[in-house]
Amino acid sequence: MNVYDSERMADVLRPLGYAPTDTPEGADFVILNTCHIREKAAEKVYSELGKLRQMKDEKAAAGQGGMTIAVAGCVAQAEGEEIMKRQPAVDLVVGPQAYHQLPELLTRTARARGERIGADFAPNEKFDALPAMRGTEGVTAFLTVQEGCDKFCTFCVVPYTRGAEWSRPVAAVLDEARALADRGVREVTLLGQNVNAYDGEGPDGKPFTLAKLAYALAAIPGIERIRYTTS
Repeated sequence: MNVYDSERMADVLRPLGYAPTDTPEGADFVILNTCHIREKAAEKVYSELGKLRQMKDEKAAAGQGGMTIAVAGCVAQAEGEEIMKRQPAVDLVVGPQAYHQLPELLTRTARARGERIGADFAPNEKFDALPAMRGTEGVTAFLTVQEGCDKFCTFCVVPYTRGAEWSRPVAAVLDEARALADRGVREVTLLGQNVNAYDGEGPDGKPFTLAKLAYALAAIPGIERIRYTTS
């Protein structure tokens, strides 16, 4: 899911002239897209932010312009205010349901540091706002069909960071899959925090199961293999 989200962040930033780079050194904008499923993963965020702060200071001292640092994803959702307190180098904190607003947030951050957004869960708004054209390369691609979880297991933070279960409509999933197939994708991995709970609205207004969705995807010319995670 985080790989998919990172790809879509690149998609929304591309019209602003941003392009991905392999290393953070010298970058104008660095986004840490975070996971909160394990405590070690959350603590690693603060370690990485310390390194980025040093790069940011060095870049400014060398007269090479500024570096905007954002924390996105589930740690941002769960610990947004704490992140801003612990690491002053962070300019922007954005939850997993609000990354489609990055262009607007970047503009605002240029005027005033310290914005935190994404506490409300509205995945339908996010997917409606994401550009139809994806920057996918190669024959495999991730495809989000479901988000969130209603199970509230004692040991798991996911319902608090990703929200309640929500499924994308069948038509939206098939449209994205067709676009991927047209660009040479032959294998799609269907994503969801609880993907087998998929119950998106079908063409007749009735919900599809994950199996029924898989059959519909299999009928798309070019799609040769379908995977799914996490069940």
